[in-house]
Amino acid sequence: MARRMYRMKKSPLSNKRNRMILVLVAVAAVVLIGFGFYSLTKKKTSNAGKVEIKLETGDRPIAKEDAIYVNADGGLSLRADRNPNSQRLLLIPNGTKLVATEELDGWYKVVYSDKTGWISKQYTTADAPAEDPSKGWGTFTSTAGYKIKYQPGWKAQDYGANTVLAASSLVAFSNLDLPTTMPAGSEFIAPVTVAVSTKTLDEAAKSYTTIAGVQAEAVSVGGIAANKYTYTSTSSNTQMTAIVFTAGGKVFVLSEAGGYADDLLKMSATFTIG
Repeated sequence: MARRMYRMKKSPLSNKRNRMILVLVAVAAVVLIGFGFYSLTKKKTSNAGKVEIKLETGDRPIAKEDAIYVNADGGLSLRADRNPNSQRLLLIPNGTKLVATEELDGWYKVVYSDKTGWISKQYTTADAPAEDPSKGWGTFTSTAGYKIKYQPGWKAQDYGANTVLAASSLVAFSNLDLPTTMPAGSEFIAPVTVAVSTKTLDEAAKSYTTIAGVQAEAVSVGGIAANKYTYTSTSSNTQMTAIVFTAGGKVFVLSEAGGYADDLLKMSATFTIG
């Protein structure tokens, strides 16, 4: 019986080339796994310091608590809703400090005088209004059609028309008592006077521009352009000040009798016509 001869084949692992390929594949796998693990760890570390921000969308007010001030000369309407045609609950005076609790679509939600409503953001400011320097002063309202404020403790006396002083109206202001009637036959001197002159503007101004050594300066009286004249009185040898201007079709002369220039300027800043 004839025998068959079989030759054993060598294992692939015995082949150097095959073993080298397997080693390289194993090394590559280890490198890939290590790189993936490193990348994942680094991403977690870099995200550790990040703060998640959520953006709210939709018709939802933004909650806040900001101090704001009304910035509208005629006051600002407190509305029942965010609409200029919405019911007006009340009028908030200019300069009023409020706290905005919500904001949406250019409107602030506020509480004023126990009423909750909405005000237009465009008529508000975050800046506190400047303090009124004449706060607490008295106010004189003249039948000649003007108003002017005077310092606390001062008094006002209306002397009416005076032909000698060429005035259709003369009002004196003083920190001392004033006579109820103007003394006759002597020069009338008061700390501050406001006169409605019967002269034209040029004639009234000429009463001061012709004085030797007079100093003229353009100033503002309650926002009205005026000329201020500083001069030395020949009768009392005292430096005096007069302000001449027109308003409401009338010629006004504001003057002080020496030593009251600062008071005159502070008062003139409060002058209003009408």
